[in-house]
Amino acid sequence: MNVIILPSARERDADANLSAFVAKGRASKAFGVVDFDADVWCDVQLSKAKRITAGNTGPKQLHFLVGTGARGAEDKGALAKPLNDFVKALLRLREEARPQHIENHRVMLRAVRHLHAIMEELNYDPCRLLPRHFDAAARRAVAMETPSTAYATGKFLAEIVGWINQHGVGRIRIEWRNVIPRPSNDDRISEDAAKRRTDKMPSPAALEALPKIAQLMNSTTLPADLIRMRTVELLVCGGWRINELLTIPADCEVEEGNVGDEDYRYGIRYFAEKGYGPDIKWISTPLISVAKRAISDIRRLTQDVREDAKFIFENPGKHPMPVLQGDADELIQVADMAAAFNTTGPIMTGICKTRQVNLPARGKIRRGDLACALLADVPVVPAAFPLKLHQFMFLIRENEMHARRGAVPGTVRTVVWEMISDFITGAEGVQNVFQRYGFSEPDGTLITVKSHAFRHWLNTLAQEGGMSQELIARWSGRKDMNQNSFYDHVSGADLAKKVRGMIESGGLIGQVAKVRETLPPIERDAFLATQISTGHVTDIGICAHDWQLAPCPVHGDCATCGEHIIDKNNADQRAAAERQLEQVESMLAIAEAEAVDGTLGAPRWVEAHRRKRIGLLEVIAVHNDIAIADGTFVHLGSKGSDGR
Repeated sequence: MNVIILPSARERDADANLSAFVAKGRASKAFGVVDFDADVWCDVQLSKAKRITAGNTGPKQLHFLVGTGARGAEDKGALAKPLNDFVKALLRLREEARPQHIENHRVMLRAVRHLHAIMEELNYDPCRLLPRHFDAAARRAVAMETPSTAYATGKFLAEIVGWINQHGVGRIRIEWRNVIPRPSNDDRISEDAAKRRTDKMPSPAALEALPKIAQLMNSTTLPADLIRMRTVELLVCGGWRINELLTIPADCEVEEGNVGDEDYRYGIRYFAEKGYGPDIKWISTPLISVAKRAISDIRRLTQDVREDAKFIFENPGKHPMPVLQGDADELIQVADMAAAFNTTGPIMTGICKTRQVNLPARGKIRRGDLACALLADVPVVPAAFPLKLHQFMFLIRENEMHARRGAVPGTVRTVVWEMISDFITGAEGVQNVFQRYGFSEPDGTLITVKSHAFRHWLNTLAQEGGMSQELIARWSGRKDMNQNSFYDHVSGADLAKKVRGMIESGGLIGQVAKVRETLPPIERDAFLATQISTGHVTDIGICAHDWQLAPCPVHGDCATCGEHIIDKNNADQRAAAERQLEQVESMLAIAEAEAVDGTLGAPRWVEAHRRKRIGLLEVIAVHNDIAIADGTFVHLGSKGSDGR
């Protein structure tokens, strides 16, 4: 006897809800006109276009593939159905509900790929997903990705759960949240933390080699190398994010005052990422000549490409090369076209084939076909961006940075960060600039540098030099100065060394300095090393507590702590102390009123708030004391057995 197992009502509802969800996604207008059933959605239209970078001027695509769809990806097969249709509908509906950048949708697809990898037993049916499947996808992400990337993947897996529950696609309600912990950058004392700091900075060998390489370059140097070398010099001068530098305008220089005067300033216009907008990067005085030379060389070497881009902008549908102007139907010999392009016949034929330009007659090219194909490859700048393509500084020919291919005349391309990365880091089969000029680390290993390393290095120098957090954020193009901490690689030991140096030079006053003076000279260094072995910056000063020995007994109550040091007239720390005082006085008034009413425990809060108020008043008094020079470190000393 055949037994037919009928689906439950919940199963029928889930399947029906999935069908309705997909139908809603098909009917959505998000992303513009797309072929819903295609494995790759080409040229999707976004309501929230991200600001232009050097590499995102082309059409936006979404790949519904098992692999990423990138060149060299191992698996380019499509995601299996019905998961495939579910994901397409999800992306359209989430874009409709809340427009996102294309990168955000791509991260969602990355999370989906982790789910897809463990759904074979479910026949890739999203209706059958359970919490354990999301656990498995999260474990896979942790195993394959960096901690920060895995954490982001977990957030998108949790979002998928939300869509399934909201639209009743699951056969049961899925209770699941992101189980991947947020990576912490708080560890500054372990060997691993020290290595992470070192890895983010250019090595001393790299910093020593770069100026030598710059001097070795001359008029015989290939334009591609000179452009990239000058780009690296600008990274050293200004600490840009690489895409901020690669999108500067050709007319970028700003000068105030007269050269040679004390008030002379030289800056470079740019468009800051991460919320700051258009700005000027003011260059440090010793580096002005380096920055000027770099800008001059890059502008000169890219001028002809800019002129072609301007011609294309002013003459829509026309190509700037004379050989491609005239009768569009005229057939031109491949050899003649190759001569105009300063290349060989076989390479000219290859240029046509890569652009799917047919040769209607043997050995001949239709002029209009090649002109249209070349114009179709010109980068498109989003309408919202304030520059036109011909106004960018970093424009080059196709293949101009390629190690083996020749530049293609008449083409316009933007410099992308991978070109700079290959230059200073290298790639498979490509030597970096340090190798080519014979420089290496002291142990003989290869010197490599990431473009972002110069930004970390300059920010750390600013931290070491005592620049205010507001100025560091402003100079670095950050909207939120709390982001400074991610670029601060001054270790606790380095900060402690600076404090001890201030004591020895008379730049720190207070209890610890007084005790040091009472000791024999031979014991003073050991005393300071014991008392101030590490340090870290707080909202209102510097903490000298050694967290390796014990947790802080008064954590968060720095104003009342005997291990706290005040940086006289530090504007940020002074403002923080004043804000805390205002908050404490408000809470003290509430606690005193509760104590009068006889509320249980209120007297203890009154005592705590009064103690903190006194400590904050002492901190502010130091900042207000005109007898203490600005920049002096002041140690008020211990106020009790518990560290207060």
